[in-house]
Amino acid sequence: MTSPVETWVAERTGLKERLTAETLNRWQMERVKQTIEYARDNCAYYAKRLRDVDTSGLETPYHMQSIPFTRPEDVALHPESFLCVPQREVSRIVTLFTSGSSGRPKRIFFTGRDMEKTVDFFACGMSTMTQSGEKTLVLMSGATEYSIGDLLKKALARIGVKAHIHGNVKDVQRAIDAAKGFDCLVGVPAEVMYMARTDGGLRPKSVLLSADYVPESIIKGIEDRWRCRVFTHYGMTETGFGGGVQCSAGLGYHLRHADLLFEVVDPQSGRQAAPGQYGEVVITTLSREAMPLIRYRTGDMARMLEGACPCGGILPRLDEVMGRYANAIPIEGAGHLSIHRLDELVFAVPGVRNYSAKLIISDRGNVLSLTVDTTHNMDRDRFLGYLNKSIARGVSLQVCYARVSPCTGTAKRRIYIERR
Repeated sequence: MTSPVETWVAERTGLKERLTAETLNRWQMERVKQTIEYARDNCAYYAKRLRDVDTSGLETPYHMQSIPFTRPEDVALHPESFLCVPQREVSRIVTLFTSGSSGRPKRIFFTGRDMEKTVDFFACGMSTMTQSGEKTLVLMSGATEYSIGDLLKKALARIGVKAHIHGNVKDVQRAIDAAKGFDCLVGVPAEVMYMARTDGGLRPKSVLLSADYVPESIIKGIEDRWRCRVFTHYGMTETGFGGGVQCSAGLGYHLRHADLLFEVVDPQSGRQAAPGQYGEVVITTLSREAMPLIRYRTGDMARMLEGACPCGGILPRLDEVMGRYANAIPIEGAGHLSIHRLDELVFAVPGVRNYSAKLIISDRGNVLSLTVDTTHNMDRDRFLGYLNKSIARGVSLQVCYARVSPCTGTAKRRIYIERR
């Protein structure tokens, strides 16, 4: 069955039965031109930044290379300069802390109409994995209006699905007890994995993982334990939370093309990556009122997939996100070490519920220190041997065993660095 997202794109663009990759491309480029004009007229940052940009030649995403990138540090330094509406029209402000720009937080602004577009996309995306009459438990924040949980609850109501917002997993047993009897669970990858490895008796029909990149080892671990189907979602605050969602084929994200233009560029040169080539994901919002973002560099590593999806979809898809470029730590003589690679290795071991990682860098060498939370019956000697064979050369390994809280909140998983 073709992903409902493609039907949604056909309706929201007005292309309907005329929808193809080519007609979508032309439609999106017209919206890019309109977005640039809107931003130049209403936004202090883009009025200066795009003052001399000629939009007449924008015919394909390749021509976007004439438009300068927007970087996270630009937003962090002067967030209010991106606003295109009066403050009284802003319904939601999200503050994101960043390691760049001297630690200044980014502030992302939305109007109520911006958030309504996200609810509309969520309703479409959730119909992939749940249907009218079923129940969904949201294991994500939902205490405030326009939080992720609130947006999902509103979206699910539109497709006849009853939703309960539990919040992030802080007490694992309480979350497991709450999940009993629900058809679909929505949560953060590491938190849901901890639940699955703690209690294999839950039987949801489907699980949606979001809010962080999703290693294949976590998908397989949850599917094996709960005998359910796991779907993943790609998005971030800057995309308006929603970005793309898998279909039943599970091969790439069907994208929110009616509201966002996706590019993949070489992270060094900034030039367009060829289809199938990995690079940095760049987004341009096509209908944002409060805070349009034009060629915003996300820092995420992925590639675009072209050609038909096994579900029958015909539009370009984004392949799985392989983590963030900033989180790939260079190791002299041994390439790079990343949390994505480490997650694939560690979570592939059935007895691991969670872990934390710290890389200690000193003149005496590099030491990777892992604190691992395991089930009682895991063979620790075999686990240590497996890791010693798998971890990159040039890194010594230290492992201790203790409880590692599953609650990630809004933080992304990463390897902490200590320099001595």
